[in-house]
Amino acid sequence: MATTEEIFDILGNQTRRMILEMLANSPCYTTEIAEKLEIGQKAINEHLKIMQELGLIDLFILRQKRGSPRKYFKIKDNIRMELFVAPRVFDASLKTEEINLESIFERYPEYKEFYEELKFDSDVRKVGKQKEILEYLKKELVEIDNAKAFIETSISRLREAIYKSIDELNLEENEKKVLVEIVLKDSYSPKEIANDLNLELEEVVESIKMLRKRGVL
Repeated sequence: MATTEEIFDILGNQTRRMILEMLANSPCYTTEIAEKLEIGQKAINEHLKIMQELGLIDLFILRQKRGSPRKYFKIKDNIRMELFVAPRVFDASLKTEEINLESIFERYPEYKEFYEELKFDSDVRKVGKQKEILEYLKKELVEIDNAKAFIETSISRLREAIYKSIDELNLEENEKKVLVEIVLKDSYSPKEIANDLNLELEEVVESIKMLRKRGVL
């Protein structure tokens, strides 16, 4: 899974952004990308390799009527890149979870109705019906985005409240840092906490002992 630093490295590179924009529209082969961007094919191959290794794009082979099979690249089918920046929150992630339709249909029964309509029978091929479904999905996306914004704002405010509560406990500096790692990052391994905070393992273990003694943990 790509780290936040790797994701920002992708987005911070203009060539990679242009490649992603092309692939978001349709799959492309290397020479096509190089010609459209007017960049050497060797450099394009390097960028594609980096994004492929991070699990952002896929490679597939397509046979041609003439000549050798051609290598195409496309955005990974189930990929989703998310950026979450708010007070006390700075996170970027690539999510590749498979969609659990059963769980979605159980919570949102109305989605099952239009999902059945999306099956490509003779009725759904009508452009009018497809447009109707598309407009419905756009409206649903707006509603979901609003709900997501509310949840993200709530998470940010709750994290801020947690920091404030921890500050009010009058803990030692190391104890405070360790508690933040445990509460906000769900990190329970003293070794991992020590690495993240650049502390000695003994310091982390001692801080955890003190937090337990104080009744905080």
